[in-house]
Amino acid sequence: MSMRRDEHGFSLMELLLVLALVSVIVAMALPAWRQNQLAAGRQEAWLQLHRIGLQQEMWHLQYGHYFADIASVTPDLDTLRYSYQIQLTERGFTLLATINIDGPQGHDTRCSQLSLSDTGEVKSLGKGGEIQACR
Repeated sequence: MSMRRDEHGFSLMELLLVLALVSVIVAMALPAWRQNQLAAGRQEAWLQLHRIGLQQEMWHLQYGHYFADIASVTPDLDTLRYSYQIQLTERGFTLLATINIDGPQGHDTRCSQLSLSDTGEVKSLGKGGEIQACR
């Protein structure tokens, strides 16, 4: 009488090997995915700053001055990723987008604040206040 082994299904070793391979692939891909998420958040903030800048210029053409309160023109602008502000200067304005530390962009150590002036000058500041290239 010969003993036949049932050949249906996978052995425990095969399942553990597949699980280990999937874990390695996920561990390698996760940092790149996270960096892409942060870059997408920065791009969204740049687009918002440019949109607000255009609204500022249209307001200035119509009323002869810049608006000081973003909420009066673009309500619900603060997102989970960034908070937006306007700093009026003697002749123009500077728009700021600052990361919300508790939000999904809070881990962005590279670019914690983005700014756009009425002259089109853009700046990006890292967490230590140093100027970064964040575009």
